[in-house]
Amino acid sequence: MPILLEIALRTTAIYLALLVGLRLIGRGEAAQLRTVDLVLLLVLANAVQNAMLGPDTSLAGGLVAAGTLLVLARAFRIVEGAFPALRRSIEGEPILLARHGRLLPRGLARAGLGGQDVLVAARRAGIGSLAKVELAILEADGGVSVVGGTALRRRSRAVRAPRRAR
Repeated sequence: MPILLEIALRTTAIYLALLVGLRLIGRGEAAQLRTVDLVLLLVLANAVQNAMLGPDTSLAGGLVAAGTLLVLARAFRIVEGAFPALRRSIEGEPILLARHGRLLPRGLARAGLGGQDVLVAARRAGIGSLAKVELAILEADGGVSVVGGTALRRRSRAVRAPRRAR
């Protein structure tokens, strides 16, 4: 098998393995980069480099690996658009954390969040107390959206949930 084709196949295998692995560790790991998350990604990149390129560390080999990653990322976007169930399985779905001023223990447990995390997100959205939170939702991208006020005016902005929330 020609070496550049082998690099493309190795890169595809690594891409798929990392996609599954990052999904398994939770949405928070990739959605909000803390120092430890950044280190994890850098070390992962270094760890899989040799697995992707094998013995070929040439410029052509690196370009084939990078090009394969870009094509795979674009292909996943196209396939996710055609198959919403695949997108939900990869990205996850929003989780309701609070409604009408009350925390929802089931949603908090599912998200791995505590009540304090929702309060932090509410304050970042300009809402001073839990009683004024109409809805708090952990979005699929790992951000927490908060809607508050008695008139249900959208006063939220996407705020990132703490690492343990995803």
